[in-house]
Amino acid sequence: MKENIKILFEHYLAGKTDPEQEKILMEYLADPANADSEFHGAMEKAWAKQTRETDYSRTAAQGLAQIWDKVEERQPKSRSLFPLLKYAAAIVVIISASLGWYAYQKTQQPVQTAITFLSKTTQKGEKVKLILPDSSIVYLGAGSKLTWPSHFVKGSLRSIRLEGEAFFEVKHDASSPFIVHSGQMQTQVLGTSFNIYAYPKDGTFSVAVRTGKVKVSENSAGKLKQLSLLTPGMKLSYHLKARNYTVSNERITEVNAWIKNSFAFKDISLPNMLKSLERYYNVHFEVKVHKLNQCRYNATFTNKNIGEVMEEIRVMSGKKMKYKIDTANKTITVWGEGCQ
Repeated sequence: MKENIKILFEHYLAGKTDPEQEKILMEYLADPANADSEFHGAMEKAWAKQTRETDYSRTAAQGLAQIWDKVEERQPKSRSLFPLLKYAAAIVVIISASLGWYAYQKTQQPVQTAITFLSKTTQKGEKVKLILPDSSIVYLGAGSKLTWPSHFVKGSLRSIRLEGEAFFEVKHDASSPFIVHSGQMQTQVLGTSFNIYAYPKDGTFSVAVRTGKVKVSENSAGKLKQLSLLTPGMKLSYHLKARNYTVSNERITEVNAWIKNSFAFKDISLPNMLKSLERYYNVHFEVKVHKLNQCRYNATFTNKNIGEVMEEIRVMSGKKMKYKIDTANKTITVWGEGCQ
């Protein structure tokens, strides 16, 4: 048995052991009944292959203290430690072995790590890419806020909160469903890509799926009511005041088009379109004629500056809408007879 352990120890120092072999070795070393004098030769050989740099890290120091405690516990007081200490050059190797034993002991105890919450808020005209603790990717749109935990617990829900717009590429984990809370709307997935639009002031939240499957529910006074299961190309629009919803189809390429500076609007009122443009371009609109609020548009703007966007909207209105851009104050005044 000792000969096998010695061979195993040599392999461990050379970094050639697998987890099962390391478990056997660490259990043997952790047993006070076992002396480790038979390992001196292996230590000396391993040390000859080591670099001359000493590890002064905090982890190494803690590991060395642990091994000295173990040595003192299992060595008889009458037994001299000088035969061991003459191998002073092998201290770094002892540290290496002790760190293995220390890591093994730590794996036998549950680790409780405090969870803190992080958040990111974007300004108008700003969008950022975030990587969550589980390696999921989030593209956070302008004027939005995302809140998430410092780490996710395996086997538990991965819950985050969104106010605004974001496109998610969620890493698949069947044991840990990924949930996005947006006001009264809750979106749950296992691993997929989808877009959420949830600006409270706009009155309508939406979820659109690019890949995979998404379950959207309404949270009312703590009670969840499933609204719909969405697959690629489907979009759910939830109306906050009426507390009802509609499901429609959308081109998959348009689900996250805003990431690449392409903005698609379908049958949208002018005020709501201008709200989105305010966030995307960091400008402020002043609409002088209320008749314009009745105008509705279908439009797609790709890599356009705000001046080009406004000119296209003017043309779509039959040139009945007029505008003036105040670049210095980032303000756009809109007026006119209405729309065609």
